[in-house]
Amino acid sequence: MPEPDLIVVREFDPDLFHERVIEMEGKGYVAKRETYKITPEMDPESGNIVHLHTIEMVQTRSATS
Repeated sequence: MPEPDLIVVREFDPDLFHERVIEMEGKGYVAKRETYKITPEMDPESGNIVHLHTIEMVQTRSATS
């Protein structure tokens, strides 16, 4: 059996992150909730802390057939 397609959605903007997740769900991907992370990152130019939102998504079998 072939491995399912896996993508990683990563965005600093939370609204854009959620839009991308919803878009990928519309294309047949399912979020692996246990992989959802929010990681603080420092912008090297400004020194400001920004938050990187990350989640893995896999394509469902029914979407690939």
